[in-house]
Amino acid sequence: MNTELRIISILVSLGFIGVIFELVRRRRLKESYALTWFFTGFASLAAALFSGWLDSLAHLLGFTLTSNAIIVFFIFLLLALLLTMSVAITRLSELVQTLVQEVGLLKNRLEEKKPADRGDV
Repeated sequence: MNTELRIISILVSLGFIGVIFELVRRRRLKESYALTWFFTGFASLAAALFSGWLDSLAHLLGFTLTSNAIIVFFIFLLLALLLTMSVAITRLSELVQTLVQEVGLLKNRLEEKKPADRGDV
């Protein structure tokens, strides 16, 4: 990797990590999700800083081109992120369903008490 590309990769990785910090600080991103994104940012930074190590690892795994190894790595990373988000969405859907049921029960109780309150007056 030439020097210009390495510098650009380092700056982009640091910018990405900075954006994650800012999103967490503004409470736009939960810490539990931020850990995954921090891992991604620091992995990108490590790949930019130690590209020789990345070349050796790619050839050790049987890839002829380092770029192919990076693409495969990011595909698996995206699949892991999608699975994590699917689990979170499923959990939140169940919570919303429970809340809707509880609100329905409370609304039903309020409607049942209204006629009784009017009759006592």
